[in-house]
Amino acid sequence: MMSGKDFLKQLITSFFVVVTLVSIAIAILGCVFRPEQRFGYEAFFAPVLYGLLSMIPVAIMYSKKELTVKQLYIRKVLQLFSIEVILYLGGYGIENIKTASKSQTVAFGISIVIVYVLADVISGIINANDAKKLTKMLQQYQK
Repeated sequence: MMSGKDFLKQLITSFFVVVTLVSIAIAILGCVFRPEQRFGYEAFFAPVLYGLLSMIPVAIMYSKKELTVKQLYIRKVLQLFSIEVILYLGGYGIENIKTASKSQTVAFGISIVIVYVLADVISGIINANDAKKLTKMLQQYQK
């Protein structure tokens, strides 16, 4: 069972991982689809906005009780679907969906899935490392 404090720590960690991965995805997609386009400093806010928007479903689906594996997978699928919808409508924008090429729109969706999976893997690695440290501390305390 995860406390509210632990969940908040995990949410903040996930946010920064997502912002970093979104920055990389934006750079790659920009180089591929719009290499001639240049941005001002305001463009630095886009990954933060995407990160904040993608945390909404994660925060909403928080549970104080331990989930079964099936419940966990169902929540993960719902989170991914929610993030896709929120980022397509809120981040990418309806206008871009209408005017961008199909390959750009599909690449955007695929990049969301890749960022989601990588963020989940990285968060899992961080959590596993934290668990190992805690186990080691408990073993030392028992001695």
